Amino acid sequence: MEQKIGNEEIQSERIEYIPDPLSDPIERTTTDSIPISNSAVLDVNGSSVSSDEFSNYLLHKIKNDGTKEQMDTESVYLIPHSSKPVNEYCNPKLLVGLYPTLFCYGHGAPEDQSRPVKVNLREHIRYLLSYNDLRFETNHSFIFVVFNLLQRRDACFHAQLTAAKPYFRASADEIQSLKSKDIEMVLDNISKKTYSLESNSALNKLLHHIKTIGGRVMGSAYSRTALRTRIHALIYNQGLPSIFLILNPADIHSSVALYFAGAKLDLDNIQLAQLITTYKRAEIIASHPVATAKFFHLLISNILNTMISGGVLGPIKAYFGTVES
Repeated sequence: MEQKIGNEEIQSERIEYIPDPLSDPIERTTTDSIPISNSAVLDVNGSSVSSDEFSNYLLHKIKNDGTKEQMDTESVYLIPHSSKPVNEYCNPKLLVGLYPTLFCYGHGAPEDQSRPVKVNLREHIRYLLSYNDLRFETNHSFIFVVFNLLQRRDACFHAQLTAAKPYFRASADEIQSLKSKDIEMVLDNISKKTYSLESNSALNKLLHHIKTIGGRVMGSAYSRTALRTRIHALIYNQGLPSIFLILNPADIHSSVALYFAGAKLDLDNIQLAQLITTYKRAEIIASHPVATAKFFHLLISNILNTMISGGVLGPIKAYFGTVES
């Protein structure tokens, strides 16, 4: 089994803005696209080159152990962080500046105001993660950075809705009277499990608003609390569940997950000779989170449609499902 980047079966789902002009020799003479290839060692994310290697290299430069030609050609350029935070709202230069190797042409970033058709940030990120060359999906930090952007936007949006409520003014006056020492004391008491709800009404209101806003932010601890509240409400309305089912798909042993990750497999005729070692399969799955999520969604959707909507278990009054994180 070999890993394949350009899979013909999924071209319609993972198509790019700019095709590779070198893939077709005839198109190369007519297209305006210019392919870019790396001509230097790049460490944009600051992960492939350690600080010790930087220190050793700088000491080598200071001692001048190399020849004059080596000293002139071997240069390291460090771009320091700014002291001012960057605006992450309607700023198409944010992701372009963070990931120049992903947006190598300097175009295609989300929230570009010059785009004639407005594209939602969430949908644009979903599109980028489905690129045919998999560069966004396989980048080790891009998926976490954009997820954090979406989390903060959800938190700010729901905080704005909460602050617009007429009853929030009274709570805001009390919350504003809090001091940093009060919050530090409460955090210490919470860690020691000695916090009392009757100790400070202003802090209770602050925690209540934090829980309310955090319950609507995906992936947060308070969102799990909100899910438990919904489960309790469903049990109160419909009674205790008759079936409690836990599904844990083994993606590293699934040929479908490997196929979504770009592995060259004939799903209609899987041979043992095509399968590789468990470590290699785990490596492929770990480096393709979007393909793994697609496999999980497909499997769970089919199970729900077959067992619940399909009527295998008979008439269903209600069901509730969530994904562990």
